[in-house]
Amino acid sequence: MAQMIKTASASRTQETGLASRRVTERRRVLWGSRIANLDGSRYIKCETRDISVAGARVYLEDQQYINERLYFMDMRNRLAYEARVIWQKAPEMGLQFLRSYRFDEVPSPALRKHLEGEG
Repeated sequence: MAQMIKTASASRTQETGLASRRVTERRRVLWGSRIANLDGSRYIKCETRDISVAGARVYLEDQQYINERLYFMDMRNRLAYEARVIWQKAPEMGLQFLRSYRFDEVPSPALRKHLEGEG
């Protein structure tokens, strides 16, 4: 009996792949969001497909060059996350959050200007 439970658990782990390595649970959503270069020079609309306290999966409609480090803007909660792209498979990419800011605390003046225009 114990062997059967162990085998079922191992199969489930293989099926879930990357999801099984996540420490935090992701929640499926469909939100409008933005990503931007750290200096705020590029500001791109995207769609959040799932999100957790540690990261997000986003969809980019157009194929665009994206820096490895960027800001992800959660427009619903008015939070900006400094993030790292951890995987990219067009048209989606996975982000790992490194640090968070309220919109009025974002270090980039150019990005704050973009965000003020959204509000």
